Amino acid sequence: MSVDTAGLMRGTTGPGAKIRWHANRFFLGRLRLAELLRARLTVFDAFGAPGDTLLSATVCRNVKRCFPNLLLNLITPNPELVARDPNIDETNAPESRLCVWSWYLDHITRKDPGSNVHEPIARALRIPDYEYRARVYLDDAERKEAAALLERNGLPVLAFNMLSKEPVKNWPPERWLEVIESLRGRFHLVHLGDGREPIIPGVQRFAGTLEMRQSMAVLSAADLHVGPDSFLMHAANGLGVPSVIIHGASRPPESLGYRGNINLAVKIPCGPCWIHESRGERCAHGLECLRKITAGEVRDAILRLARERNIIPAA
Repeated sequence: MSVDTAGLMRGTTGPGAKIRWHANRFFLGRLRLAELLRARLTVFDAFGAPGDTLLSATVCRNVKRCFPNLLLNLITPNPELVARDPNIDETNAPESRLCVWSWYLDHITRKDPGSNVHEPIARALRIPDYEYRARVYLDDAERKEAAALLERNGLPVLAFNMLSKEPVKNWPPERWLEVIESLRGRFHLVHLGDGREPIIPGVQRFAGTLEMRQSMAVLSAADLHVGPDSFLMHAANGLGVPSVIIHGASRPPESLGYRGNINLAVKIPCGPCWIHESRGERCAHGLECLRKITAGEVRDAILRLARERNIIPAA
């Protein structure tokens, strides 16, 4: 199902629904006309995970850049993540007649190996020069509160999280421990994420203790981030925090990775699999694509990125 023909939330049966479907498709391809009519466009955050909410906000920003007089309503389960976003006029207001779904179901269905997840929506909405980059908007009070939480010790701050909600994206914990041990004394290590994150001694732990906006605020004070393809990957990009992302092969960096990051991935015959455990899917290969990424590769990528960004001196 493509973004311009996705199901609508209201009036989905009968002649009226058919008329609305055709009208919606007509105007989605002619947003300049909709803008002249001062129309409202509802963007559905169709998957609803926190990272997908930030992806949906990227859709809104690109629409607003090209069609600034459209009124944008984002329907999302995570409205707090897009608070203060100047590109979004409303959140969770009633659905408008003109709507589009922000999702990448086609990529999952086709196991797309190389195109960006936003290509279909950019094409459907006829947005030229679509900018695939996140943006997170924090106020000064949030940043100051987060900065006060950090135990500054003169070292650059490396924020990390180990887990995504999809096990197929989670690098082995013993590799994580090896990397963390190798970086002690070089960085102040800050552990973000939710309460599922394992206990790591000797790091400053915020995992499971902060709301998502607070986590983003702490992340904004970091010099670097390392983690899996997850919410914090999108948040770090939206905050301008350079990152090392461990992709493996389940979701290719060409689809979800950000420029400027070091995206660690491997080519493997079964990838990209786009496995979702919530649908009962499991990796039959023991997460081989993640096991092929060594602790040394991740450590070296972090140090290389830190040197490239002048966070630590060149070797």
